[in-house]
Amino acid sequence: MQAKSMQSNIIVIFFVSAFMAMSFTMVYITYNYHQQLEKDIRGALEIMLLDIKHEHHEANHQAYELARFSNELEQGSYAHLFDQLSLERMSTKKAEDHERIYTYTQLDDGSYLSLSCSTQLLCDEVQGFVIKSLVIFLSIFVVMMVLVRWYVKRSFRSLHCLVDFCEGYKEDKNLLPACDGTYEVKSLRNAILSLIDMNDYLCDQKQELFKEAAHELKAPIAVLKARLSLFEKDENMDKKQLVHEAQEDIANISSKLKELLFLKSIEWDMQMPLVAVNMEDNCKLMQDAFEPILRKKRVKVDSQWEESFVIYTYKEAMQKVLQAVFENIFIHTKTDSTILVRAKPNEISITNEIGDKGDVPLFSSYIGVKMIERLSGKLGYEYKFSSDETHFYTQLVFHSMDKESCQL
Repeated sequence: MQAKSMQSNIIVIFFVSAFMAMSFTMVYITYNYHQQLEKDIRGALEIMLLDIKHEHHEANHQAYELARFSNELEQGSYAHLFDQLSLERMSTKKAEDHERIYTYTQLDDGSYLSLSCSTQLLCDEVQGFVIKSLVIFLSIFVVMMVLVRWYVKRSFRSLHCLVDFCEGYKEDKNLLPACDGTYEVKSLRNAILSLIDMNDYLCDQKQELFKEAAHELKAPIAVLKARLSLFEKDENMDKKQLVHEAQEDIANISSKLKELLFLKSIEWDMQMPLVAVNMEDNCKLMQDAFEPILRKKRVKVDSQWEESFVIYTYKEAMQKVLQAVFENIFIHTKTDSTILVRAKPNEISITNEIGDKGDVPLFSSYIGVKMIERLSGKLGYEYKFSSDETHFYTQLVFHSMDKESCQL
C-alpha cells in the first residue's frame, strides 16, 4: 500500500484544524450574540415597564391595558426587536417560558406588573446572524484552503524535484536540477550531492584498489606459480626448500595486500574533517594497546615529554600511522630492554634495542617503513630512522595541516 505524501497530510491536518477552529469560534460567537441580544431585549423591556409604572400608575391599581401605552412602546429604542408585546397584572410571577421573555415590577399592593414579548423575533435575528456568519466564515475558509494548498504545493515543488532527481539520477552532472527552495531543501540538496560525490569517489577508489592490487600482486603471484610449475616438472627438487620459498612468496603477497588495504583505509579516513589531535594522549594510547605484547617480552617504556602538543590533522588516519610506527618498534625490540621516548613540541624521538634472532616477533601487520614514508606528505609529518649495531632510532616531526595542504 502506497504511503500518503507529507504534502497531503499537511493539507488534511490544516483542513481539519481550521474547520474545527472555525466551528468552535462560530458557536462561541453565536452563543454570545444570542445572550447579548436577549439581555438587550430584557433590559429594554425593564426600562419601558418602569416608565409605565411611573407615569401611568393609578392609585386603585386597576388593570393596565396595552392599547393605552402602545404609542410609548412603539417609540422605544428597541421596538424593532419586540414581537407580540403583552402587558399583564398578576398576583405571582409566572414560571419561565422559553417562548417568551418576561420582565416584572412589583406594585404597592404586592402584585406584579409584567411586560413580555415573544422570542420568535430573537430567534429570527440569531438565525439571520448565523447565516451571514456562515457565509463569511466559509468564504474565508475556502480562500485560506486555496492559499494553503498553493503554498504547500509550491513549497514541496523543490522537494519533489529532489525525489525525481534521485529516482532518475544520471551520471551527467550537467543535468542536475537547481531544485531551489527553502534553506532546509537547499541543505538537503547539497547533502544528497555530497553523498553522490562520496559514492562516486568510493566507487573510483574501489576500482583503483582493484587495479593497484592486480598490479602489485601480479609479480609475486607469477613467481609463486612459476615455482610450483618447476616443482611439478622437476621431481628431484627439494620439497622442504619449495615449501619454505612458497611460504615466503605467500608472505610477500600478504604483506603487499595488507599495505595496499592500509593505504586505502588511510585515504578514506582523509575524507573526514581535520581536527585537533593531542599527540601525547595518542602515544599513550598506543602504549596501552600494545601493553600485553610489552609485558610478554618484558619490555619497558621510558616516556618523557617536555611539553604536550596538539596538531591539526586527520585523527583516524594519524592514529593508524602511529600504530604502525609503534608496532614496528615494539615487535623488533629486544626482550628485557627499555624503549626510550623523548618528546618536545612537534617532535618525538624513539630509541630501542634491536632484537636478536631469538626474539621471534609475536605478530606483525606488515606495514613497513616504506609505507609510513609514503604517507608522510599526505598527513603532514616527517619520518626519519637510522640504526647501528645495537639500536634503532626513530624520529617523527609533525606539522599542523590546513584544507589546502591535505588534498590527495
